[in-house]
Amino acid sequence: MAKLLDKILHVSPGWFKSLMVSCYGAVEHRKRFGKIYEDRYRELVAVSQGGEDEINSFQARRLKELLSEAFYYSPWYRDQYMNAGISEEILENEDPLSLLTRLPFLEKEVLKSETRCVMSENPKREPIAIVHTSGTSGSPMSIAFDREGRQSTYAEWRRYHDWLGLPEKFRSVRFSGRIIVDPSATKPPFWCHNWVDQQLFMSTYHLKKEYLSDYIKKLNGFRPELIDGYPSALYIVAQYILEEGVKLSFAPKVVSVTAETLMEHQRDAIERAFGCKVYNQYASSEGAPWIVECEEGNYHLWSDTGVFEFLEPRELDEQTDIAELVVTSFRNFKTPLIRYRIGDYVQIFKQKMVCRCEAPYPVIKGVIGRSDDILFTEEKGSIGRLDPVYKGVEGVTQSKIIQHSMDELEVMIVVDSRFDINQENLLIENLRHRLGSSININFTFHDSLPLGKTGKLKSVERRFSI
Repeated sequence: MAKLLDKILHVSPGWFKSLMVSCYGAVEHRKRFGKIYEDRYRELVAVSQGGEDEINSFQARRLKELLSEAFYYSPWYRDQYMNAGISEEILENEDPLSLLTRLPFLEKEVLKSETRCVMSENPKREPIAIVHTSGTSGSPMSIAFDREGRQSTYAEWRRYHDWLGLPEKFRSVRFSGRIIVDPSATKPPFWCHNWVDQQLFMSTYHLKKEYLSDYIKKLNGFRPELIDGYPSALYIVAQYILEEGVKLSFAPKVVSVTAETLMEHQRDAIERAFGCKVYNQYASSEGAPWIVECEEGNYHLWSDTGVFEFLEPRELDEQTDIAELVVTSFRNFKTPLIRYRIGDYVQIFKQKMVCRCEAPYPVIKGVIGRSDDILFTEEKGSIGRLDPVYKGVEGVTQSKIIQHSMDELEVMIVVDSRFDINQENLLIENLRHRLGSSININFTFHDSLPLGKTGKLKSVERRFSI
């Protein structure tokens, strides 16, 4: 039935589509906002203003609440506690952070296949929403949220908007992988409105040069204060603005990106096109705690939204290591995520760093992405980010780097007239500087690069195991 409704929505006229999306927005508004939202938002603001000790105290209290919920109400976790020899008395008296390390990891496959056993059976936690993950690892999931979890999520979003300097109410545009327009459509509108929340959803599947003037016209009419979405999509729009000399009739306060690795050349183009700062943000549909970028370009672990663990760090350079990220989240007690192996990797500093922004949260270098976003050569070892290879290279519209084996690299690339043999040689030189001199580098030129099923463009991919 849901697929049938989606098909009907795709082929509906724009006004009807926006009406349906706005009606859905009104229903969701009642679930997302209320007393729980207000209380949690005020609590998060107060904690963040209280300093590091206040945050640590809050984290310990919330962790104990989460561990207790799982102990008493989750069948799967109850078995894990029993296997770990954790009794009710130990639960009540042991330090929660120490107790956490005695529990096993929650694997993605377990969360997917045994979701109902993982879920809390607390009768007070009636599910009111099912959130579907994008399944970038090839394993999409459906996660239940109760009212507390749903409103807590949007309280965290509100604090993030505070972090960005946005007012309480603002107009926003979102570029994401949700199919809101029939992919075969050749005429606008390539968007729809949620009038209830002052949102404009724009399709990422129609970002062709012949349609981009329609996108710009709509953006100029809507005048968003926030633009957010996938960096690959925003980069296409930004390049069009810069190359065509487009004059925008609005000035967004901020651009926020998520869900893909943000490359530095993308950041530069987006900031120049829209005349504002780009911020990167990490969370997840299933409810991971937040990692947010500050104005200094550092990434802060919002440790009042969960606990972050880093597994098996290995050296990247003199200052940083690469480590697998494991998360415990306070967002959703209906489907507890305790020591959840989310599948992403981060760059962490070897020494504790204090950020000049003075935010009272731990700092890491950045989020790399999934394991297969990390390339590896015998000569250079692990290579965590490749966005610097595009520095100074002109004419690259889209690209995707695929390492097929230890000594074979493919660069799938879409270029314009500025890209010539000199630009190609510069890009090869930059790649060899980071990957080594022995790897074979092959370019394949394309008119466009296909997006994944969720509308994302995976910019770096390793197709073999280390």
